[in-house]
Amino acid sequence: MSKIDFASVTAGDVLPSKSLAVSQQLINNYADICGDYNSIHVDIEGMKNNPMFGGSTIAHGTINIEPVLQAVCAVQGTLWPAEGTRIDLQFRAPVKPGFTIASNLVVKEKKTEGGRNILVCDMKIQNQQGGDCVLGTAEIACP
Repeated sequence: MSKIDFASVTAGDVLPSKSLAVSQQLINNYADICGDYNSIHVDIEGMKNNPMFGGSTIAHGTINIEPVLQAVCAVQGTLWPAEGTRIDLQFRAPVKPGFTIASNLVVKEKKTEGGRNILVCDMKIQNQQGGDCVLGTAEIACP
């Protein structure tokens, strides 16, 4: 992991993107880890006749934000987001098996708060067709 030099970042910079291929197996494995077996995630046959999500299961919300978490950690040079990091988000569209989702972080401001250098970024997670799945703001504490 190579963290970014806070001093060299300017407003408008696009931070390195991270992506994740979402499969039904990934969704099922996540359900096993967290215990969330809601049919919208794991019932492939049942969801085929459900028009709500176009006849498909959908990924858990926490899977959907994984690319941003990975991108934040790469910026920080950490394995887990550093203290002082904040993510404010809205889910805009479901993520389905077969999607590849990617983070998009654009620096809109640099600030120092509580002795921490922080990059304030517009945040998107988009599918392979450019559709917005998650939108929001990430405040990335730079250790």
